[in-house]
Amino acid sequence: MKIHINDANILMDIVKLDLAKAFLELSFELYTTDFVFAEMELEQQEQLLSEKLIKIGASKEDMLSIFNLTEQHIGLSYEDCSTWYFAKKMDGILVTGDGLLRKKARASGIEVKGVIYIIDQIKEQQLLSTKICIEKLKLLKELNDRLPMNEIESRIQIWGNETSQ
Repeated sequence: MKIHINDANILMDIVKLDLAKAFLELSFELYTTDFVFAEMELEQQEQLLSEKLIKIGASKEDMLSIFNLTEQHIGLSYEDCSTWYFAKKMDGILVTGDGLLRKKARASGIEVKGVIYIIDQIKEQQLLSTKICIEKLKLLKELNDRLPMNEIESRIQIWGNETSQ
């Protein structure tokens, strides 16, 4: 079971898409950092409160390493760097929608995924029907115009063909 370290924008999208229940049922080890969890609104936090989503607390050494990352990589927040740091430390997958964070983490050898991957996994693990996953992708397009629309459209078309057979 692969570890997934989740950034705030992913967790917020999961809540906006009303996917928290299915997300928390994924067969992965799900983590975020205390710093990231604190960024979210109370209502969002409440939807994700679960023993399944583990909040990582940082030691003094961790905090210093995270601070050093923020100093070396202008444009990334402390919270962003905390997810990058722990993805590397725990040999996990970083799940984020932040373009700069994705680029920097990939360059450092970390596997990076986004919200489309989460919906792929919800479908693949049969936590929601294909029809509902298509609806969530359509909603995602409305919520976030910075995502790769061609990937979303491709899935909508392929999955739509699956449901019409």
